[in-house]
Amino acid sequence: MHRRSLLLPLAAALGLAACGGEPGAPPPPRPVIVQPVEAAGSAPRVLTYPGRVEAAEGTDLAFQAGGRVQRIAVADGEPVRRGQVLAELDDTDYRLQLREAEVALSTIEADVARRRTLRDEGILAPAAVEQAEAQLAGARANRDAAARQVGYARLTAPYDGVVGRRLVAAGVVVPAGEPVLRMQDAGVVEVAVDVPEADAARMVFGPQLAARGRVLSLRDGPELALRYHEHATTPDGQARTYRLVLRGAPPEGINLLPGMAVRVTIDDPRPPALPAGQARVPVSAVVSDPAGSAVVWTVDDGDTARPVPVRLLAIEGDHALVEGPLDASARVVVAGARLLLDGQAVEPRIRQ
Repeated sequence: MHRRSLLLPLAAALGLAACGGEPGAPPPPRPVIVQPVEAAGSAPRVLTYPGRVEAAEGTDLAFQAGGRVQRIAVADGEPVRRGQVLAELDDTDYRLQLREAEVALSTIEADVARRRTLRDEGILAPAAVEQAEAQLAGARANRDAAARQVGYARLTAPYDGVVGRRLVAAGVVVPAGEPVLRMQDAGVVEVAVDVPEADAARMVFGPQLAARGRVLSLRDGPELALRYHEHATTPDGQARTYRLVLRGAPPEGINLLPGMAVRVTIDDPRPPALPAGQARVPVSAVVSDPAGSAVVWTVDDGDTARPVPVRLLAIEGDHALVEGPLDASARVVVAGARLLLDGQAVEPRIRQ
């Protein structure tokens, strides 16, 4: 009985400890995506736009002579070199015409040589020789034209590039000038973006405009160095944006195809000044607290999350203009804020 009486208090103590007498391990830091805030007196604003890869230097290639397509020597997407044969026509008729022209030329050349001999002997008048020489010049022109027609039956690449699309199949009869292949320059990539009116009014369009691009599907892919190529002077009728086309060299080892999404960033040459107390943050950084008020979650130097009450002033594209006590060096949470608690430890990550 005495031994049993000693075990009962020990079991009770163990039970209390198991039921929460001592605190458990703290939860691990919650990963969140952060971005720097743009406040009054902060660094120059960076303009960010969604863009898309477009086919650069596209060229529709056609035969200079009509006929039946005998062979398409390349496939869609195949890289080609300048001067490489891309397609051929059935040149049987053109070669027959060339042969006939060569025979006619040989006959007239022999006739001219005979007439010149007779003229030199005083038997034939000079006018007869001149007439034959005129016929000789016409025969040579016909021979050269027939030779060009034979050459026109071969379609070659005008520059190094990529076959974008075959427009006809072998066996089809095509007239001269009808496109049979679409080719793209492999050494140039074009990226198009739509610039809002407010940004276009401050942007300096011209050769000095530089930008950076990153393909969204390649997180760790290289950054594209882009330069101004052209821009639209009339806005889109509904979105009121201006189309801007940028050009750059495609990075080695990466196949950039038309339609791929690209995030384009441009340093704002004339960033609008923000009054004291105002800041510009990504729209996704503005959330509601339980009372329905707008807040922006920030991460301090100790990687602790704190909510900052703000007043939403305006929406500018993918950014929001807010008023509140946001420090110019603050990092705001742009993804994962809705699950945070005041003072919670976080693992901040930068969006690539």
